[in-house]
Amino acid sequence: IWASFNKLGSDFGIEAMTASRFSAAVALVCSVLCTATTAETPKASLRGAASSVQAAVASPPAGMQASWMLLGDRQVAKDEGEGLMTATGDLEFCKQLCSHLEGCKSFAFCGAQCFLKDGQVTPTSESVYNPHCTTYYRSVNTDATTTLAPDSEETPECRRFSSVLVMNQGQQYSGNAEADIHGFAEMTLCTNGIMKATLQVDGGHSEIIATHIHHCESGDSHQTRTAVFCTGPPVVNFCGNNAASLIADGAKYSVACSGYNSTDTSITEDVQGTFIPNWGILMTERVKDIFANPDMYYFNLHSLADFTHWYPGHVGVCRGPLKPETSGIATTTPAPGPVKCFSFYSQMSVNELQKYPGNPDSQASGYASFKLCTNGTLQGQALIFGGTTQLIAMHVQRCEGGDTPQTRTAELCEGFPVLNFCGDNSAELIADGTPYLEACAAYSGLGASHTKQMMGAFVSGTNTGTTLAELLEDMAQNPQLYVFNAHSLASFGHWYPEDQGMARGPMELWTGV
Repeated sequence: IWASFNKLGSDFGIEAMTASRFSAAVALVCSVLCTATTAETPKASLRGAASSVQAAVASPPAGMQASWMLLGDRQVAKDEGEGLMTATGDLEFCKQLCSHLEGCKSFAFCGAQCFLKDGQVTPTSESVYNPHCTTYYRSVNTDATTTLAPDSEETPECRRFSSVLVMNQGQQYSGNAEADIHGFAEMTLCTNGIMKATLQVDGGHSEIIATHIHHCESGDSHQTRTAVFCTGPPVVNFCGNNAASLIADGAKYSVACSGYNSTDTSITEDVQGTFIPNWGILMTERVKDIFANPDMYYFNLHSLADFTHWYPGHVGVCRGPLKPETSGIATTTPAPGPVKCFSFYSQMSVNELQKYPGNPDSQASGYASFKLCTNGTLQGQALIFGGTTQLIAMHVQRCEGGDTPQTRTAELCEGFPVLNFCGDNSAELIADGTPYLEACAAYSGLGASHTKQMMGAFVSGTNTGTTLAELLEDMAQNPQLYVFNAHSLASFGHWYPEDQGMARGPMELWTGV
C-alpha cells in the first residue's frame, strides 16, 4: 500500500513519504475513523478551587457511570484501604480522577486535596470524625478489580560500585586491534531506580556501542559461576548505540557513549542507567540482589569491532566484576552540595493552543505529580483520560518568548522540553536528543492511561550551560514558566512538523505537608 501510495503521489508531483511516516499516518486515520462521533460537551476547566469553577467532565465508559455519596459530613471511613494517588484539585476533579483510576473506590476530600483509596465503602461503613476531610464513595459497583500499590515513602537505599575493566580470556582473539583496551567504571545504584555511571576507557579505537551490567548464569567452576569469567544476560544498560541491528536488549540506551579523543581515551560521565525488565524480576528486587550478591554481576563493554568479530554472539571487548565500595555508602545518589527535592503537580486539559476541528482527543484531561531531586531522582506519575489515540511523548517544557502575560507563562506559552518522561522512541516521532526511558501506558478499559513511577531524563540538548540542580531551582522559583505537555499520535499528525501537544497544564510547586 505504501509503495502504491507513493507511486500514485509521484504522478501528481507529491513528495514521497517514508514507510514509518506512512504507518503513523495510517494509524492516525484509523484512530479517527474508529472513534465514535459524539456531540461536543463543554471542556473541563481543571484549575482553581470548587468555589471558582464547576468542571463539566467527560463521562467514564459505559458501566462506569457512578454517583458519589458522602459517608457523612466530616466523616472519614475507618477502613479506607490502601492509598492509590494523592492529588490537588477541587471536588469535581477528584471525582474524575477516581472514576478513571483502576481500583479506586473512594477518596477523602480535604478542601483542595484528595486522597484516592481502594477500600470498599458503603453507607454502613464505620467512620471517624475529621475536621478537615470527608469520604466520598461510589454508589454503584464498578468493573475495576486491579488494585494499584501505593507510592512508596521508603527512603531509597543507594550503594556505590566500581569495576576494573580488562580483556579476559573469553574475549581474546587473533588480530584484535583493541587487544590493549582497558578501563574503569564507577556506579551508583538505588532501589528507587536511580542508576548512574561514569566510564573511562583507554586503548580502544572503534565505537563503544553498548555498556551493561550482566548477571551470571550457571557455570561448572568457581570462575564460570561468578563474575570473574561467567556469562549471562544484561540487566541494566547505560550508554550505547540504539541503531537497528546492533545490540538491543529491550531497553533503550539513555545516551551514546563518548568517542575517543586524541589520546585514545573515552570518558562518559553521569550516564543514566536503564533497568531491563525482561528477566522475571522487579527493578527494586534486582538492585537489592546486586547489593547482596555483587560477585554474581559484571560490567561489560562492547565495541563495534568486537561486535563484528563475535556476531551473532555478544561477548564484549572488556569487562570486570562489580566491587562494592565499602566506604562512603550513600543513601541518595551523590551530588555536589546538599540534595534538594521538589514536589510539583500539573492539572492538564486541552487548551486554546491545542484545539482543532475533528480532534479525537478533544476531551483529554489529566493529572500528573512529580518528585524532582538535584541528585538525579526524577520521578512522576500521570493519569490521563478522555483521549483515544496513542500517547507518544510527555515532557516538562520551559516557556520561551511571548508578548502577553498568558503567552509568556505556562497558560499559553510555547517552548522547548527540559525534562522527558514517558514516550515512544520510534523514528520520525518526537525526538529531542534524549531517549524516553519508558513507553507511556496504553488506555485501559476505564478509558484512562496511568503511567506509574515514570523515570525522568534531563534533556541535555536544550539545557546547554545549565545543570539539573540549576534547572530544578529555577522551576521552584518560577513554576509559572514551566508546563507539562502530553503528545498523542493524533496531535502529532495534525500539528506536524510542529509539536503543540494534546493536553497540558502549568507546573505548580506543592508547598503543603
